[in-house]
Amino acid sequence: MCNILSTNVFTYKSKDGKTVIIREAKEQDAERMVNSASQALINAPYMLSTVEDVKKMSVDAVKKTLKSYHENPNYVQFIAEVDGKLVGAIDFKNGNKEKISHQGAFAMTILPEYRNHGIGRALLETLIKWAKNNNKIEKVCLEVMEDNLGAIHLYKNLGFFEEGRKSKGVKMDDGYQDLILMALFV
Repeated sequence: MCNILSTNVFTYKSKDGKTVIIREAKEQDAERMVNSASQALINAPYMLSTVEDVKKMSVDAVKKTLKSYHENPNYVQFIAEVDGKLVGAIDFKNGNKEKISHQGAFAMTILPEYRNHGIGRALLETLIKWAKNNNKIEKVCLEVMEDNLGAIHLYKNLGFFEEGRKSKGVKMDDGYQDLILMALFV
């Protein structure tokens, strides 16, 4: 299923048989990442960010963020590409204080037309492999809206467990969603 090409570059096959390349994001990916992020948030009711949030991002700010990720061995951002097109991303940061630096959280986005093709699983498997090989990271955490059943199913399949909830953690146009807190010890 996964072949290692070189350090932190992986290939997967999507459910429709396409080759998915997953690699660490580089500063020169910043413009593509901003464009992809705004597309990924279309028809994405379970994402915490909105298209309006992305409009506030500048390419220079993303470059600066990516530079900081490369300078910190406990931060990582992977991107997924199909036929040279950026179709998804996942980023992880550990806690910024010594007592919580053994754990961190991730966020993931996938372009709408590439959802349910196994790309989210591939990104998450890549992140888990990275975390297992990082001497500092012991716990990978996430927050997911309670109605995002597909994502919850994926996380549970990969060994994540529910460790709590934030009641009414997200305010939507039509009400509230609890945020389910999930974790995986690596």
